[in-house]
Amino acid sequence: MNIKMIKMALAGVVLSVSSFANANLIINGDFETGDFTGWSTSHLGGSSLGVLANPGDADLGSSPSIDHYAFAGNQGGPSQNIFWQTFAVPNSLSSLNFSFDYTYRNFSSSFVNPTVDTLDYLSVNNQQFRVEILTGSANFLTVTASDIVFTAFQTVSSSPNPVLWTNLTQDITTAVSAYQGQNLIVRFAQVDNNGPFDIGFDNVVLNATTVSVPDPATLGIFSLSLLALTASRKSKKEKALYK
Repeated sequence: MNIKMIKMALAGVVLSVSSFANANLIINGDFETGDFTGWSTSHLGGSSLGVLANPGDADLGSSPSIDHYAFAGNQGGPSQNIFWQTFAVPNSLSSLNFSFDYTYRNFSSSFVNPTVDTLDYLSVNNQQFRVEILTGSANFLTVTASDIVFTAFQTVSSSPNPVLWTNLTQDITTAVSAYQGQNLIVRFAQVDNNGPFDIGFDNVVLNATTVSVPDPATLGIFSLSLLALTASRKSKKEKALYK
């Protein structure tokens, strides 16, 4: 057995004894507590936000989950509603999938994304719904590009309307891999000042798969064993040549 074969054998051992674990990094992503436990919220202006029990809002219909979902709408004037939660990106990350159900109904004639990006609901025309992953130190109101790790969803002028309950699942492993061991923020934001705009979301999941590998001491012992075995076989072959 040569050195190349030893390396291949060690790689095989690492794969065979590595273990994988799955975990949802979001607290109360299905809102079945009936409230915003685990979430932070900000509400400004003439609308309402809350956790609704099915069948919920008459214009949005029932969530595909069991009983509850997050809601913002029934505007009596311009408003801004933001929901966010901080989560920790685990070390030894193998994959991270971001999934949520959402619905919306825009009673305005169009969506509006300001030329200069903002979540302001007073000084510029703004009619949008967006979902993003932010850096852990970012302010929940930020739209600065360097603060946005991943944009999962954002309405634009051509977005369909209304949208019935729909699931969106995305692999965000590449986007967040540099943030292992750090905190990030998931944010849902709705702004309206062109007319009523109702949104709902539910079943928010950040499914992380992590991998644990053997500790260096274990690999070291196995490596020494392989080397000893190789030396023993080499010695036997040499003895056989001189018989």
